[in-house]
Amino acid sequence: MKQGHFWKNLWGRAHASARFGRWLTAILASAVVVFNLVFFGLANKLSLYFSDSQVYAHTLSGNTDAYLGEVADRGDVEIIFCNHEENITGEPAYNLVYQTALQMAERYGFVKTRIVNIFTDPEQVEPYKYATDPDTGEREKINDINRNSVIVAAEGDFVVLSMQHFFVLDSDNVITAYSGEEIMAAMIHRVQTEVRPTAYFTTQHGETYSSSFYNRLLCAGYDIATVDLVTEELDAGAGDLLVISNPRYDFSVGAADKGITGELDKIDAFLARGGSLFAMLDPLVTNTVFLERMLAEWGIELWREETDGMRESVMIRDNTNSITTDGYALICDVAGSALADTLAAELSEVEAGRVIVRQASPMLLEGKEGKTVSAILTTSSSSHAYAGGKEVSGDGQFAVAAASRDGASGGSVFAVASVYMTAQDAITTNEYGNRDLILSLVGNLTGASVPTGCSYFILEPTVLEDLTMREARLWTVLVAVAVPCALLVAGACVMLKRRYR
Repeated sequence: MKQGHFWKNLWGRAHASARFGRWLTAILASAVVVFNLVFFGLANKLSLYFSDSQVYAHTLSGNTDAYLGEVADRGDVEIIFCNHEENITGEPAYNLVYQTALQMAERYGFVKTRIVNIFTDPEQVEPYKYATDPDTGEREKINDINRNSVIVAAEGDFVVLSMQHFFVLDSDNVITAYSGEEIMAAMIHRVQTEVRPTAYFTTQHGETYSSSFYNRLLCAGYDIATVDLVTEELDAGAGDLLVISNPRYDFSVGAADKGITGELDKIDAFLARGGSLFAMLDPLVTNTVFLERMLAEWGIELWREETDGMRESVMIRDNTNSITTDGYALICDVAGSALADTLAAELSEVEAGRVIVRQASPMLLEGKEGKTVSAILTTSSSSHAYAGGKEVSGDGQFAVAAASRDGASGGSVFAVASVYMTAQDAITTNEYGNRDLILSLVGNLTGASVPTGCSYFILEPTVLEDLTMREARLWTVLVAVAVPCALLVAGACVMLKRRYR
């Protein structure tokens, strides 16, 4: 009986231990899942993947000297860091931005830096966090300011940035480079400029654009707005920019005899007032007939082939001068027109790389009365044009981007037969000249002052390991170490209790 009782008791303990082991395994697995969810959530919220294992240094290029010299006599600009100095210098991402600000202050006498510990002195940043309604006297919150905020302030204006604004992120929100010099210079110039033009992005046509292109225009000093040309008026004029980015559906035309104003009528009026149009078209979208007809009136026509009454895309392929094996990612040259020569000189001055476009269509250019039409980008002489799987031209040297300016109104149109020129991957690199070309184009077409030539500080892939922010590290320790340890201690206690019960 004693022996049977012993085996029965042993079996019960073994069964209980196995059951506990299964529960412990399930709990540990759940902890890992929770850890991954918390880590992923923090990563997306902070948008910063950056190793804190080493200190990074970046020196100003000096390419912003003339740009900031335009506003040097308009009063002081203060760059305010909202944290404790130890935290700022102790975290690589924050310290990189801080060191850039210190270099700016040393190089440009009107730039000052200040550290505000918002935990002990929050009232110092309240003027940038709240606005008072002049009629009611009530305070309204206009900005979220936290330990990751950087404020660039002049006497009459200010802007509140977060840490992620100073870094280049890829399509997965992973940091690939640091662009602090360019962003900081652009914001210093911005708060010292009283009148700023606006870039209007059209909507309701399936448009898409990259955040990097949006940032390009911010760096060019533009305020950003959207416009629905069906329901809204476009009252802007000289200096302002209308952006049509990758539309999937066509724009409407009006009927003057019926008193109907179409979207393209509003665009024509905008250009007649001296505004500028920046149009990026996908050659594979063939139903934007009216929009393409308007561009043709400015001397810029996309090449389409007609087959059995159907409009077909014409695509350029160049197996010799392409960065991909399929031959469709084209290395382009800046064309030989007067405007293109100016752009080429500016790009050469800042040592910009070659411009890349992908899946591009040829453009047919024709002079129009009162307008100066200029090829901007051309492919190499080894390129060929295809439609419907057949070669339609092997002449090479196709124009893929062009500009047209009206001599009377000053209005201008730029069009590129590819949506890749302003894509995220095409802009967020030092290898291509797309980034500087966009700024130079905007500057020459609209007269805006732009900070060209600021190179990005590229980060090695090995640094894209951990979150840089202290909260993320604390959460990592808490979830990855503390929770499993607590479970192990609890499990050990249960096992000891069962053993000596």
